[in-house]
Amino acid sequence: MKQLKNNLIKVLGFMLFFGLCIFVAGGVNAKAAGAEPKFGLESCSVAVDSTYRLKVYNLEGRSVIFRSSDTSIVTVTNSGRLKGRNCGDAVVTALVIEDGSVVSTLQCDVHIGPAAVSVKFTVKKLVLKEGAARKIYPLVIPKNTVETPIYWTDDSSIATISSSGTVRAQGVGSVDIHGMIENGDSDVCQVIVLSKSDYEDYRNGERSLEEILSGDSNEGVQDEQQEAKEETVDPKQNVAVTTPTPAPTATPVANNTSVITPIIAK
Repeated sequence: MKQLKNNLIKVLGFMLFFGLCIFVAGGVNAKAAGAEPKFGLESCSVAVDSTYRLKVYNLEGRSVIFRSSDTSIVTVTNSGRLKGRNCGDAVVTALVIEDGSVVSTLQCDVHIGPAAVSVKFTVKKLVLKEGAARKIYPLVIPKNTVETPIYWTDDSSIATISSSGTVRAQGVGSVDIHGMIENGDSDVCQVIVLSKSDYEDYRNGERSLEEILSGDSNEGVQDEQQEAKEETVDPKQNVAVTTPTPAPTATPVANNTSVITPIIAK
């Protein structure tokens, strides 16, 4: 009985091990079948005289040969680096080689456009509430350029900017956001981040931006308004009414002269 029990345990262990091997092998084959070589993108735009690197994923040790349909428009190196030669459209093909044979053919549509000449932000000052986000749109000349500016911030703790131009307010303060094109031309936009309460005051017109940045509080403004209201004004003459100081009184004496009693300040 004990021997039978041991044999049964061995059989069950063998079946479990065999089943596990089948499961692992099936998972590897499924992974290999789904990991086909591919480009990171199906199309791209490159400026004249600029370069861009095309990447092929899931090669798994296989090699690649790149070709351009029109080398007068775009050329490509063995590592997949494109270079724009003239404005126009072309197709870059990647031949995936395994054991001396082509196992996959990939294609990417490439558009070559004019390079940017200048860049200007459409707004020079941007006021945001803490935690808010807004996209800024720079004016890039010429309008049909395929080049996009590179952005950065002087202080990411106050505001950040994405590669697409979205500014996100991080903390209260003021910071400069920069945009630059490949020829070195650049522009600056000042971003001012306010707290939620200060931003509402600014938006509702209760306080100017200068007052908020200088540190003036609502209490100070309200005190000045209250002092102005408390001043008494004569509605007929539209002037402030003041209470006159009583004149000194005269005391008559026997020789018909008057003695003026002075008012002594205590």
